[in-house]
Amino acid sequence: MLARKTATRTLILTLLALSLSLALTGCQRASQQGNSAPASGVTMDFTIDPDPALVGQTQAIVTLTAADGQPVTGATVALKGDMSHAGMQPVLADAAEQDPGVYRTEFTWTMAGDWIVTVTASLADGTTAEQQFDLSVTR
Repeated sequence: MLARKTATRTLILTLLALSLSLALTGCQRASQQGNSAPASGVTMDFTIDPDPALVGQTQAIVTLTAADGQPVTGATVALKGDMSHAGMQPVLADAAEQDPGVYRTEFTWTMAGDWIVTVTASLADGTTAEQQFDLSVTR
């Protein structure tokens, strides 16, 4: 009977430790999204106009900044918007550089809900920077 209790406690503690480990990993991934410098050393900032996001057409603005604070020019910037739930067609757009390091495009939110926007920038030196941004769209 004592061996069974010990085995049960060990199993429970193992499951708790595993659950805690998974929860902390999830928190770490969430904190890495958004406005930070990926491995390429480029900081991405993603904004929309109007803000907050409404269903329909909006202006998406991506600002790329190098580690030294200078604008990143000459990049090719692509945006992909995915709903947070499966089954919806993604929204795709290419942004054009309007000012040094500032890339703009028209972007159409097809429905209200939670979106994940993936911004991919192919830099002039051949490297690629990619980052995801979470956004809620309302009617």
